[in-house]
Amino acid sequence: MHAVETAGLTKQYGKVFALRNLDFTINENEIMVLLGPNGSGKTTLLLILATVLKPSSGYAKVMSLDVTAQPTRVRRILGISFQEARGFWRHKPADILRFHANVCGVPKAERDTLIESLLKDLELWDARNKLFMHLSGGQAKRLEVAKVFVQRPKFAIIDEPTSQVDLRGKRKIWAQILKLRKEGSTILVATNEVREAEYLADRVTVLDEGRKVVCDTVRQLKDSITGGDIVELEVEVTEPQILEKALTELEGTVKVTNRGGNRFKAYVSMAESWVPKMTDVCYQNKARISSIRITEPSLDDVFLHFTGRALREDS
Repeated sequence: MHAVETAGLTKQYGKVFALRNLDFTINENEIMVLLGPNGSGKTTLLLILATVLKPSSGYAKVMSLDVTAQPTRVRRILGISFQEARGFWRHKPADILRFHANVCGVPKAERDTLIESLLKDLELWDARNKLFMHLSGGQAKRLEVAKVFVQRPKFAIIDEPTSQVDLRGKRKIWAQILKLRKEGSTILVATNEVREAEYLADRVTVLDEGRKVVCDTVRQLKDSITGGDIVELEVEVTEPQILEKALTELEGTVKVTNRGGNRFKAYVSMAESWVPKMTDVCYQNKARISSIRITEPSLDDVFLHFTGRALREDS
């Protein structure tokens, strides 16, 4: 059983399509990351799964519950962290989390200890007596995602979990998301930050203009780019032209350029299998390797490969 399943899911506003015939699944106890620029349909999908919006056509199910026909039952197993932080303006962080824990049925005996632990871990403890209206953008965002960590739902939706948060704060939030998955939750994260996607994802779904472009593990997505890995090689060799020809003829080589003297730059597929073969070729040609630098494609490169445009153009 899939934790989440959609088929032909479409959301239309007049003549504008936010989602187009989306077929999409998430496995149980998986972190699925939705990667795409602003306007790609990420937030629309989240809001449909959260029963906030209704689809124009197609269906969506969460834990086998239809989000349109059984919205109340879906909400009982769902936790959501919105892109924009929400809170009572004149309430303090601990009061907001305590209210949320009460509404979501967190046992009373666990609430205070859990809330204190989260406030400290997310570095909100010093701001515990501030009113929500006086929190910085980063503090408010950390408080927003803390609601999900207090609730520990069966299915968690987190929209842009670390926007406005510094790198130290990002790592704190990422650690809590991984902990939530370890405790048994299925998690859907929407982001346009490739570093975040790479750190968190069991699988990544690339969305563009309301369509699913591709879905796979980060490793498989990167390996699908022909010539996406770059190997920069410096050697000691008497006949560099012969070595360059031998490297070009290696399986997995897309292009080799001589960067002057005995320095080469090779564009290859799956560097992890190409490099051992390259070392054999160097040995056969009596070339002593001085240095190797390998650069793999980023998820930005993956998005460009599958869509023909850069991820950040619309961000």
